[in-house]
Amino acid sequence: MTAKFAKLALTLLLASLLAACQSNSSPAAIDDKLTRIYPVDDPSCPPPRCFEVDIPVPQDVNVSQNRVRIIVPADYDSSDRHYPLLYLLHDAPGNYLSWTQLGHVYEKLSNLDVIAIMPDGGGGNPGWYSDWRDGSFQWETFHMHIMLPWLEQRLRGLGDGHRAIAGPSMGGHGAMSYASRYPGRFVAAAGFSGAVDFLHLEQASALYTYLGNPIAGTPNGPIWGDPISQYPIWQEHDPGEHIAGLSNTLVLISSGNGLPGGPHDDLSQAPLYAIEPLILTMNMSFEQALADAGIRHESWFYGPGYHDWPYYRDAFDW
Repeated sequence: MTAKFAKLALTLLLASLLAACQSNSSPAAIDDKLTRIYPVDDPSCPPPRCFEVDIPVPQDVNVSQNRVRIIVPADYDSSDRHYPLLYLLHDAPGNYLSWTQLGHVYEKLSNLDVIAIMPDGGGGNPGWYSDWRDGSFQWETFHMHIMLPWLEQRLRGLGDGHRAIAGPSMGGHGAMSYASRYPGRFVAAAGFSGAVDFLHLEQASALYTYLGNPIAGTPNGPIWGDPISQYPIWQEHDPGEHIAGLSNTLVLISSGNGLPGGPHDDLSQAPLYAIEPLILTMNMSFEQALADAGIRHESWFYGPGYHDWPYYRDAFDW
């Protein structure tokens, strides 16, 4: 462990102890394993700017991964500054490593004074940033009610008014879902080829989304139930149904059209080309809803391209 990383880790651990002493939470509500800070042995996210933290999880909350990867500005441990916060959600079936290993975000943030926070959302078992209907997982509770406040008590973030969220595909859905269902929490939300409006054709599009689960990992019965008898649950989690919640949020959306001819052409990715037209339809419907509601937004429908990280990276740059 480098001296610089050790200093940063000590700072965070002391802050954790202080916050724990000041907390009104019952100690029994938190697992008694010691929260740890880890340096990252990964060339895509080298220390000391990059490290990982295990978030304490209450006993009645179940997630398959509680580790979060964090990138801080270069001068974080040599100043007393507070910084904007950027929450980066991954796609399906990605994990908390995806944004650095596939999104190259460490380099992209090298000249930006922002704290980036990259949680897991199910890894190989896509969680759809939701508390599952069957009770298996509580991803929304973990992210919004446990992880976010826990980290923001310990990191020098600017908090309300300086918080953004973004993600591709499933992560784009999560970004819009959290931003719309927690109005005012995020001043900006971005979806890169995001699944932002499953209900653009109401129950018809919900049904083909549901039936697409074995191929695309879309929400299924354990997550939201079936879209016939449990349609209200689908409405609850569809960002297109909660447009009003984005009235104070800058919304950024992007998508390709699934045709070949883009800058990253790879015809071996035929299934990923096939997904993108459906995503474009969702995003165009979502954009129309934003426009009808007078919500500030920008869109980039860039034409040819498939549904994967080469195009998500371009969209993040945009």
